[in-house]
Amino acid sequence: MIKITVVGPTDRLNRGTEALILSRVKIMDQFFNRPYFFVQYASNLASIPKQFISNPRIEPYKKTALILPAFVSLNTPMILISALLWRILSNFVKADFLLSWNEELNAVKSSDIVVTTGGDVLSEDYGLFSFLIHFFALFLSILLKKPFIVFAESVGPFKSSITASIAKFILSKAALITVRDEISLNHIDKLGVKGPVYLTADSAFLLDKKDVRNPIMDDFMENDNLIGFSISNAIAEWGGGSYDEYIELITEVIDTIIENYEANVILIAHVTIDGLNDDRLINQRVFDGLRNKKRVFNLNEDYSSEELKGIISKCDLFVGARMHANIAALSTCVPVVAISYSIKTPGLMKLCGLEDYYIEFKDLTEDQLISKISEAWENRDDIKKHLEKVIPGIKRKALRNGELVRELCDSLGIT
Repeated sequence: MIKITVVGPTDRLNRGTEALILSRVKIMDQFFNRPYFFVQYASNLASIPKQFISNPRIEPYKKTALILPAFVSLNTPMILISALLWRILSNFVKADFLLSWNEELNAVKSSDIVVTTGGDVLSEDYGLFSFLIHFFALFLSILLKKPFIVFAESVGPFKSSITASIAKFILSKAALITVRDEISLNHIDKLGVKGPVYLTADSAFLLDKKDVRNPIMDDFMENDNLIGFSISNAIAEWGGGSYDEYIELITEVIDTIIENYEANVILIAHVTIDGLNDDRLINQRVFDGLRNKKRVFNLNEDYSSEELKGIISKCDLFVGARMHANIAALSTCVPVVAISYSIKTPGLMKLCGLEDYYIEFKDLTEDQLISKISEAWENRDDIKKHLEKVIPGIKRKALRNGELVRELCDSLGIT
């Protein structure tokens, strides 16, 4: 039985990270006989997907390295020292006692391979601290002599020669790298990484969808001309710009398309982590400012990524600032207009042959967004037919990640 340690965010309240970990487990289950997973959590067990809690093949471990307040304590340097000492001494004596005190070290040491999740965290998009957290996890894999796999990620950008050098050093040690967009492929090539790198697709294209029972929502979803919105409470922070102006813009756009197309709109909160990343906050602000509230359903319930995918799949058009809300739409052949703040969205839309239907957040205007939505609305039947042709191939690319991991493990004698 192969044992796999997954490093990277898995918080179920971010339905994007939940979609990634659920789909990675699904893929690996197809290529290995009952694999065993070590899955990290950062705060408490309730933060990982609910179906993992009672799964006998999933062992949660607590992420402690470079996580506050551990970062300002001795915990992180102790982890590093323990791993370094183990690497030196293990050449001569059995030194596992140096690792057993820490769940994270023990999970990596107990595994056969290490696999990433997180989507776009191997970059500086979320700041230097985030960069250090996620590259440090890979460095621990190197120290503990475990082959690690960068699994269908977006990689880069790196804003300084120092972070680029760190990324090059660590990524050059990867046993396998797969990326989900050509932009990441170019970033890796620019770094000078020579290892095996493959262009595949985001694993979340293979996420299951589930139906939910909500009588009030179900009645609303029976309406014609249904347009879904995933607005993102954090996009102004990451993309640069005014939060209040963004709210005003989205509010006016929704009212305009309701009036122009007799549309009905459902607001999807795809991330509900308290604070900056709580989409319920911006959804409520937008809803409160609308003229046409009766034609808008503000969905705030605690649904999983699979359940939200089921809801999104019923839309006639989707407008999304959250990438995995957009993937939930695209993978079910729902036309999408995407709002982008990083390389992941243009890469996604190019993969789907829909480069004309995304807007960079820094360039976003009311007129431009209405124009893109109007164009997509008028062409929605053709876009849907196009997606019906290309999505099966993209799903095969997503599955290719598992094939490549299997081939690697076979070559290493790992079963």
